[in-house]
Amino acid sequence: MTRQSDRCSVCGALLREQTITYAQTVGENLFVVDDVPAQVCPQCGETYLAPDTADALQEIGQRDALTPKRTVAVPV
Repeated sequence: MTRQSDRCSVCGALLREQTITYAQTVGENLFVVDDVPAQVCPQCGETYLAPDTADALQEIGQRDALTPKRTVAVPV
């Protein structure tokens, strides 16, 4: 049985479990985390994070904002 939480709130398609790269600006820096578990809509691309995953990302971002693990050059 399909639950409402298994469907995209934007387009109604069934969501798929996969890992994503999460990016967020923290101050003047871009904070990036690879291999984040999420539910993703294959139709429109909308992404959903579990509440505990979102909380963990917020905690990591606040704790590690000033200590980058790697630096990536981006052409402009």
